[in-house]
Amino acid sequence: MFTHSIVVPNESVTAGTSPSYDLPVSPLSHLLFTVKFAQNQANTQLPFANIPLMISKLEVLYKGSAVCSLNGIDLMAAGLLVCEFESWGINALGDDNDLLSFTFLVPFSRQLYSPIEAYPKTARGELVMQVTWAASFTLIDGVSLQVEAVEMPDANPQRFLKMTSSSVTPTATGEFDVELPIGNQISDIVLFGTTIPAANVATTTIQTITIRKNNSEFMYSKTNFETLHNMSGRLRAAPGYWGSHIHQQDAGAFAQYYDQSAVKPGNHIIPNHLLVPFDVRRDGEHILKTDDANDLNIRIDAGDTNLVRVNPCEVVAVSAR
Repeated sequence: MFTHSIVVPNESVTAGTSPSYDLPVSPLSHLLFTVKFAQNQANTQLPFANIPLMISKLEVLYKGSAVCSLNGIDLMAAGLLVCEFESWGINALGDDNDLLSFTFLVPFSRQLYSPIEAYPKTARGELVMQVTWAASFTLIDGVSLQVEAVEMPDANPQRFLKMTSSSVTPTATGEFDVELPIGNQISDIVLFGTTIPAANVATTTIQTITIRKNNSEFMYSKTNFETLHNMSGRLRAAPGYWGSHIHQQDAGAFAQYYDQSAVKPGNHIIPNHLLVPFDVRRDGEHILKTDDANDLNIRIDAGDTNLVRVNPCEVVAVSAR
C-alpha cells in the first residue's frame, strides 16, 4: 500500500530565496516537485532550458546530511535516466501568459513504489527539503510550487537511493580523474558536460570515460561520448515531449510563425547528459561494489576546459544511514 499526499499545496515562489520544508515521516518512495508558472514571451515556445534553470539547488537533508543534492537540470536528467520518469507538459503553445507546469522527480528509489528500496522512517523534523531558487527567472513569471509525497507506510526498506553532485572544471584538455564515493554500491552515474557537438564542430567536454577501481580499468575500460550518449535511450524512457521543431506555414493570419525552411527536428531536452549504468537490470548482478575499493574514480578525457558535473547514484543500506 502507498499513500500519496500533498506536502506543499500551492506556494508562491520568490526568486533568490531558499525555503525549507519538513517531509513526511513514513518510508518515502519519492517526491513530486511541480513548478507552475506563466510564459512571459509571445509567439514562440518557451525554451525548455529556462524551466530547470529556476532551481539552483534542490536538497533533501537527513539531520543536515544530504540524501539528494542536485540542480534542476541534473535532477530532471536523473529522474528520466535512472527512474524512467518523464514529465508531461501542458499548454505549451507559445503564447504570452500561457500557464504551464513541469514536475521534477525527487527519488529515493530507482523503482518507484518499491517496499524494499525507499527512504526509511524518520522522526518529525529530521528529514527536510530545501530548495534554492535562482536569482531571477528568464521569460517566466507568476511562479508557484506544489510538492507531493508518495509514502510506503507498511514498508520495511532495506536500502535507499542517494544522489549528490560534484562539479569539476578541468585545467587543461586531456585526461583527469574525479573520485567516486566509496562505501555504498553505485547503481549509475549521471554526467553533464558543457560542450557537445554543434553544426560541423565535434568538440565535447567529455570525450571518453573510463572507470578505474584499485588502479585498474573496471567494467568501462573506455567508451566514447557519442556511443555512451546514444545508448542512454536504449535503457531508459525517451525524453520527447518538450523537444521543439519547425513547420512551414503559409503567411497571412499566422505571419509571425511563417518559416520557409524544412522541418527541423531538435535535440532532445537533455543533450548534455550521459548515463553510465552499472546495475542495468536492477537485479544487483552488475552493480558497482565499492566496499573492496582502496580507490575509485572516473577518468574523463576532456576536449575543452569547460564545466563537468559527476552525479553518482548510490544505493545505501538502511543500516549504514
